[in-house]
Amino acid sequence: MKKSVLTVNQLILIGVGGIIGAGFFLASGLAIHTAGPIVLLDYAVSAFIMSEVFHALSEMIVANPVEGSFRVYAEEALGDIGGFLSGWVYWTAGVFIMSSEVTASAIFTKFWFPAVPLWVFSLIYSILIIIINILGTKDFGTIEAWFSTIKVIALIVITISGILTLLGFFGKSNEIGIHNYYSHGGFAPNGIKGFLGALLMSLIPFGGIEVTAMLASKAKNPQKYVPIARKYIVSFLTILYILSIAVLIGVVPWHVISSNVSPFIKLLSYTKIPFIESIMNFVILTAALTTMNGAMYAVTQILYSLGKGRFAPTFLSKKTRKDVPIYALFMSSFGLFIAVILSYVLPKDVYEYITSATGIIQFFNWIIILYTFIKYMPMLRNKNPDYFKYHKHKSPIKSWITIILIITVMLSTLTVPKQTIGLIGGIVLLCLIFILYFVSSKIKLFDIW
Repeated sequence: MKKSVLTVNQLILIGVGGIIGAGFFLASGLAIHTAGPIVLLDYAVSAFIMSEVFHALSEMIVANPVEGSFRVYAEEALGDIGGFLSGWVYWTAGVFIMSSEVTASAIFTKFWFPAVPLWVFSLIYSILIIIINILGTKDFGTIEAWFSTIKVIALIVITISGILTLLGFFGKSNEIGIHNYYSHGGFAPNGIKGFLGALLMSLIPFGGIEVTAMLASKAKNPQKYVPIARKYIVSFLTILYILSIAVLIGVVPWHVISSNVSPFIKLLSYTKIPFIESIMNFVILTAALTTMNGAMYAVTQILYSLGKGRFAPTFLSKKTRKDVPIYALFMSSFGLFIAVILSYVLPKDVYEYITSATGIIQFFNWIIILYTFIKYMPMLRNKNPDYFKYHKHKSPIKSWITIILIITVMLSTLTVPKQTIGLIGGIVLLCLIFILYFVSSKIKLFDIW
């Protein structure tokens, strides 16, 4: 990646594009099918959580812009255990995000080739992403910004198409209308259990803000432009997500939405525009692949950072002539092939299993970020007193509330059997990371590395 600074527009586009992915286009179907129309409230709660985590990250970045971002802050504020857990938990979550995205990409591709086994497409896309990253990307920021623009335009087009369908521009249908919000069992057809069961799948589409945070230190004038980027990213995503879901439910009754294909493809079928379903499915597939590519870049960089530090073997910091941390890349690719195996063994349920486990690990890292923020801000007052002369920092109450909400989201998976399996898998992985830390510190691996 170039050393040049990113403009605020690039940062906003990368931030939005890094967040919009299969987690919204496919997981939204699972969330709606579980909760019904009350899923809109799930997305509102999720938007608040994402906003507070992003606020915590951007505040630390603005006060102390450094490469390594939240991992460096966690190490300074919480000690070795903070730096180790933040880095390795994020890497593990990122690997599973890639696994989730490659599975979603395979599901989208089966829209055209339903007879081909899921694992075949999972394998093809895994190899493709690895090759792209081996070749290196000098203009990563520019390329991601362009693909982000495609994603945003696609979601806007989908939303506008849905609004026009609701208004009857593409013909009348008895199943289309605002009655879908209260028919078919009411606004909350599955009660509090349905609301809780949809929390994880509604929060997952907001994941990915860590990539923006890692790039924010490269932004032009971070103190001025990072808060601006945060405001636009949070506002834009909140409005676009909730509006598009509201329109979707108005057009397609919640109880007929499938969890095996993107519900937005069903919405577009009402427009009667030739090939519109295939066109938008291709765009959504592109969104998933670019999100996976961004995740691969992020996890490779965090593993490279761990290798340069004290928390991973030094060989992980070795780079190729094209400035690619090749060993970190190969190690990060491991999760993709786990997804391929699971796609072969559990083709019907693999996405929900992987995505649930991904959410547990990813949002545990959000808890680390929020707790780091609470502990780190008093330290920053001493490190950068000039910043706090003009910036009045608020109390940490909202951060504590957000931590409680994230824990609630994680525990809500107990209401959905398939997500419970993901919860157990996520907890097992977190326990392994904790064990790895204590074993490494016990035998003084940090000194050897």
